[in-house]
Amino acid sequence: MESWVFLLVGGVGAVGAALSLGTLAALVQYRRNGTLPGQDQDAPPPGPGAERRLWIRILIGMVVAVVAFANLAEQGLLGGPILG
Repeated sequence: MESWVFLLVGGVGAVGAALSLGTLAALVQYRRNGTLPGQDQDAPPPGPGAERRLWIRILIGMVVAVVAFANLAEQGLLGGPILG
């Protein structure tokens, strides 16, 4: 029974971490070039709330990853006796 919990919660945590890292890369590109990934160079620049939306996505991904990590550690499924 513990293996499916590890896979489910670990998968959700991995998605949260990927959301944070991918959006962080998009934020770096936005600050360097003023464009978002997948946006043409000739397209108009993103609106004034673009950077704020990127930060919100980074924070959401981090919260999901941390909660999943803490949940796995609490159940003793991560790190064994060290974290559990």
